[in-house]
Amino acid sequence: MEIYILKYLFIALIGLLLFACAGETRAHETFADYPGFKEFYAGRCKDGQPISFSDDHDKELLQRYSPRLILPPGGRYPIDFYRDYLPYTLLRRYKDKAVIKDEVTQADLRAYQEDTSVYLDLDKKRFLTAGLDQRVGEDKKGAFNGRRPVVYGRIYREKVELLDEKSDPHIYDFIFLKYNVVFAISGLPAELPWGIRALIWLAGLDPDDWHELDNFVAVHIVLDDKERPVAIILAQHNHHRSYLLGKDIPLPEDGHIPFDGALRSNEIYQASDAPNPVRHRVAPWTIYMKYLLSGEDPPFTRGEDVTYGVKAGGVEIPYDLDFLSPCDPFYTAKIMLGEPRPFFSKYIGRDGPPGADYYNIPELLPMGNMLKFSYLHDGDPEDINFAESAIDVKGKKMDIKKLLDYGGRKLYRDLIDKSPQFR
Repeated sequence: MEIYILKYLFIALIGLLLFACAGETRAHETFADYPGFKEFYAGRCKDGQPISFSDDHDKELLQRYSPRLILPPGGRYPIDFYRDYLPYTLLRRYKDKAVIKDEVTQADLRAYQEDTSVYLDLDKKRFLTAGLDQRVGEDKKGAFNGRRPVVYGRIYREKVELLDEKSDPHIYDFIFLKYNVVFAISGLPAELPWGIRALIWLAGLDPDDWHELDNFVAVHIVLDDKERPVAIILAQHNHHRSYLLGKDIPLPEDGHIPFDGALRSNEIYQASDAPNPVRHRVAPWTIYMKYLLSGEDPPFTRGEDVTYGVKAGGVEIPYDLDFLSPCDPFYTAKIMLGEPRPFFSKYIGRDGPPGADYYNIPELLPMGNMLKFSYLHDGDPEDINFAESAIDVKGKKMDIKKLLDYGGRKLYRDLIDKSPQFR
């Protein structure tokens, strides 16, 4: 029996080494260096642009529809990036990890945000000593050590083209309310296949502390030109999912939609009324969309997020809504905002992220594109078959235009069925 176990542990270790060696070498690059970002963001935030968010009507809109956040027992609290994270980081040089600054300010971050030869590294000792790694249900002084978490709100306005069945275009003015929920540390999904767990254990990695800073957790609420909510976009594990209000998700009378946060990974899902925790299929990239929708053809790198609705023991977290300038380095920084963590010099997804503007591949950065591309539904045979036809998993390629057209047509059809004013 011992020989049998050792044999499979050895095979798992070899698999881990092969998996690591198949990764990418990232050098000083971050996701902000992905082709297309430079062109998409060309000309933004030139000298003279305001460094504060000053539009009172936009602030009121963001407050009016601010989401309710239900977090799992034992889950980490969200934080204030500038109060609870940045002051506990070190600014290090990439090549030798030398400390350049041991007390980083917002001005420092703005000064170094383009220099990807440096990075931020969370000083865990100071962070823990300050009592900032509080867990839901375990703190003794009230929510997050007596301090309210902060969610960052901002607004995008776009003209979005949807095609009907005859390929005739219909243009709508949509308002996208974005809410960034920030965590100091992000872990892997709470449930992982035994093979993945064995590899992580053999490598001595911590699934509860996979990378520093989680600034891509986001809820997007889509309004029509009359400022009425019509749709939702949720960010989940390097991809997004779109939902139509009144069809996929109910709209509460007060306008504040509840969402459940996942244990360990922090990702956001539809709120559940179930008395037990809910599991959600997880894969790291959009190319595995068929698996996410159907459970078929599971990739090796998969897992399950676990959420707890209020009836299952989840806790609603009060928070303050803050408004950073779109030119703030929280959004625009190209440097890693957390420690680089390659494995055998290869990138395996443990590096800290750049600024929150680098949340999707450039072709899907327009909010309207993201809304259409992500309008796919679990268990829907039409959506499953189409995702399979448009995504080449082995070749790691997606027909983005094909998926945009499909999602846009289906969204138009569902919109006019639910709301005749969109005809």
